[in-house]
Amino acid sequence: MRCRLLVPALLLTIGLVGGCAGSPPLPPAQDYVSAAAESLVSLRSVRFTLGVNGVVTGLPVRGLDGDVSLDGGAVGNADLQDDFERVKVKYRLSGSEITLSGPRGEHVIPASEPYTPAAMLGPEGGLRRLLTGATELRGERWERVQDTESFRIAAKVPAAVIGGIVPEIKSDVFVKLWISRDEPRRLVRVWLQVPPTRPEEFAVMLELALTRHNAVVVGAGR
Repeated sequence: MRCRLLVPALLLTIGLVGGCAGSPPLPPAQDYVSAAAESLVSLRSVRFTLGVNGVVTGLPVRGLDGDVSLDGGAVGNADLQDDFERVKVKYRLSGSEITLSGPRGEHVIPASEPYTPAAMLGPEGGLRRLLTGATELRGERWERVQDTESFRIAAKVPAAVIGGIVPEIKSDVFVKLWISRDEPRRLVRVWLQVPPTRPEEFAVMLELALTRHNAVVVGAGR
């Protein structure tokens, strides 16, 4: 009797586990990454949010958000930390200068070349180089990110590639990429894991969210 009761339960379990069998199979990860890389060729502005869980030596950033444009520079908020303190400031990048406004007033610092809009956007920008340099692509699942149905893809980015984008990172990194299901394919999120450099350290996680592709006006509403 007990065996007879187990049969329907077993069939139901198999049905639930295999319930996704009726769903369309995942598309080739390379197709999505290539399409998103092509979209980045014409990306001139975007709204972004960057979070850093941990410390990357030489990169004193815990969080960063704002609007960035090839035409208008960048403006937003930064959460910075050095060896002695953590401070939150507003920033505006214009030309080769960054103006920081915070608890200690306003001061101007030179913009580091790897972190200018021209270094990150466009056909030769860091975002596109991240996608074109990614290896070992593996599609994982569909997820809804920022109200956008997205394809999550796992990959590895060699040190030579990521170091050309974020010079402070010296090793291969593991990444997850979220690319919109709707066309044109858009890169909407990047999760990146930086391995520890010493045994006593922990891996550092960086997460970048991108919205309003080619729709932002730098400085508007700020």
